[in-house]
Amino acid sequence: MGTTKLTRKEILAEDPVHEAIIQIIEFFREQGKLIAVVAAAVVLLGVGIYFGLEYLDSRETASQHQLAKALGLYHARIDATAPDDPYGKGPEPLFRTDDARLQAASKAFADIASKYSSSKTGIVARYYLGLCQLHLGQKKEAVQALEAVRNNSKDRTLGYFAKKVLARHYADERNFKAAQEILDGMINDPQCSLPKEDLKLDLARIYSAQGKRDEAIKLLRQARDEAGKSSLLSILTQELSRLEEGGGSKVPVVPSSLTVRP
Repeated sequence: MGTTKLTRKEILAEDPVHEAIIQIIEFFREQGKLIAVVAAAVVLLGVGIYFGLEYLDSRETASQHQLAKALGLYHARIDATAPDDPYGKGPEPLFRTDDARLQAASKAFADIASKYSSSKTGIVARYYLGLCQLHLGQKKEAVQALEAVRNNSKDRTLGYFAKKVLARHYADERNFKAAQEILDGMINDPQCSLPKEDLKLDLARIYSAQGKRDEAIKLLRQARDEAGKSSLLSILTQELSRLEEGGGSKVPVVPSSLTVRP
């Protein structure tokens, strides 16, 4: 029986790998322009992402620089001999009055909160803006700013600080129900990172102001037992002693000034 010899062309025609290569070559030949456009688009996208990240990085750096300057104003010293320009005597700002300090800091924080509203820097700025506004007597605006921080999802710890300030503000306004709801919520929130003994101290003061002596004593005892070597231990012990001795009316509702800071 004779054998049939195949030509090279016939062998290649029956080779599936060769056939696939031919099809790919033909595809690239026919779709060359489209592929070039897609490749160019990919390159442009990569360049866009690079410069976009560079822009975001420079924007974040600028926002942090502005926040640092605003915090410098907020913590500035008071000097009766300070010039009109807070930087007139050097790199550290000075103000003649506390009101002037708060006005300058409030403006700086408001600018940051407006310009970088969706960033963490903007949330921090809005928190301090709320503190400034409370001190300046701008209560409605302060509550709006702090409520926005309270409900943020970017920085939960700062949200808890805002809640604490709001609770003290509502207690000052004798809106004990609102203050109690906030503090109860944080005390029972396992994710709340603020010291529970501090929150219970505030809540005990609210109970005491309403004449709920037994509830206040119970909370203060719990807080004292939880305090350990906390700096609050002496305050908790003193206020508990006053209540147990019948001096509940001497217990203040809130501290004399708002100093709740992250």
